[in-house]
Amino acid sequence: MPISDSSDSGQPTITRILCNARARRDPRDIPGFDALLGRRNRPGLSQAETARLCNVSRRWYGALERGEPENYSDAFLGAVRRILNLDETEWDLVYRLTRHRTPPPSLTSPSGSRRTEVPEAVRMFLDGLPWPAYLCSHRWDVLAYNAKMADDFPWLLHGVNAMMWALTYPEARTQLIDWENGWAVPMVAQLRFHVEQWKHDEGMRAVLDAVLMDPDARRLWNSSDLPTLSHPDSALPRRLYLPRQGTKEFSVVLLTLTPDAMSTCRLMVLIPV
Repeated sequence: MPISDSSDSGQPTITRILCNARARRDPRDIPGFDALLGRRNRPGLSQAETARLCNVSRRWYGALERGEPENYSDAFLGAVRRILNLDETEWDLVYRLTRHRTPPPSLTSPSGSRRTEVPEAVRMFLDGLPWPAYLCSHRWDVLAYNAKMADDFPWLLHGVNAMMWALTYPEARTQLIDWENGWAVPMVAQLRFHVEQWKHDEGMRAVLDAVLMDPDARRLWNSSDLPTLSHPDSALPRRLYLPRQGTKEFSVVLLTLTPDAMSTCRLMVLIPV
């Protein structure tokens, strides 16, 4: 029997939630959509487009939308949440109907350090920057970010871990141009360094375990040709797409700063080239 509740419309609750979310979602707000699926000047995503953005088959996404009971992973449900920009109420209902329990506090930051106190001066510094910027822990849990960062990387609004987002989330491979060479390889190298440096940190191990569940990230982790990097190379421009910019490519360099009061954390600033 489909996972649903009774309603006058005859449709399962999850069907109505996801159909409505697809109908209102504007593809122009999804970085890289035009390059991946073609230009669109009107709101609305098809099932096939949603499935492609979530990196699953149309059949698998369609089964979820029809309310068919399957073993849907948290990673897949989280991707649907972000791609369709489900609000908290919609997300809670979708998760309860598919997993039969309340959603965990965060599906995207397994290391549990998001309660770190951020000094007001650091927040003011972030807010005063003209470029996208965020503060992350040594595990890449995002602790704070400015409005420009949220505009350019809307997935941050769902509490992402920066390393997990870049290496395992399907929307990262839509937004980040030359994903493997330009972004993933140097980030895997940084992850390896941090895992060795904090080898007794259970939260870091949780991030690594989550990353290694992705076959492409696992292949890069096992590569013998990784560079010896401990931080982003600020001389290396990286390309990406931005919301509402269609197929226009943007180049940025990543500047890394360390606040004295938070010596294990990093301020990441994305400066346009």
